[in-house]
Amino acid sequence: MSAALRSQRLIALFAFGWGLLNFPLLALWDRALTVFGLPLLPLALFVGWALLIGIAAWIAEAGPPDD
Repeated sequence: MSAALRSQRLIALFAFGWGLLNFPLLALWDRALTVFGLPLLPLALFVGWALLIGIAAWIAEAGPPDD
């Protein structure tokens, strides 16, 4: 993967994460529900955060640049 493509993907991931952790989408998870005894909002926050970190690591470690 070229360095330019990697940068573009990380910028797109940043924009996706910004939207994911912003108010309008967080309001969807603010319910009086529990999943396996855990409140839904913190669970959604941590799962989304972990996914963002995992995807960022996958993009960053996608092999040497094809220069």
